[in-house]
Amino acid sequence: MMMQRFSYTQNPQFPVGMPLIDIQLSNGPKSLAVSALVDSGAALNILPFDVGIELGLVWENQTFLIDLGGVLTGAQAYAVLLQAQITNGQPTQLAFAWVSRPSSEVRLLLGQVNFFQEFDIHFYGNQQLFDIELKSH
Repeated sequence: MMMQRFSYTQNPQFPVGMPLIDIQLSNGPKSLAVSALVDSGAALNILPFDVGIELGLVWENQTFLIDLGGVLTGAQAYAVLLQAQITNGQPTQLAFAWVSRPSSEVRLLLGQVNFFQEFDIHFYGNQQLFDIELKSH
């Protein structure tokens, strides 16, 4: 995948834009296009409860419990693996903390584990731009 440049998305609630991307998530035959915040300050990728349900995940079938911190302290979460694709790039397996909170309370986040391990990210905050490049293995 070549480097792809994205513009920050303007948000009327904030004086500056936010690094949001549209990403295609897949769980077997179920697929969903969602908006995600590229968040270098997030330790984990975060998947809101309702997005997981739309992808066919079953909360009661999950077995790998995760302890969360920060604003999600006390929220129940399970580790799940999904396929993710950015624009026309190759699908990449990403690990998410599937949290017990809906997308009305928590945004889908792409964090250090493992989005920043699979992609090189370059932020240009003063230009309101960011680049995403698949790491070469």
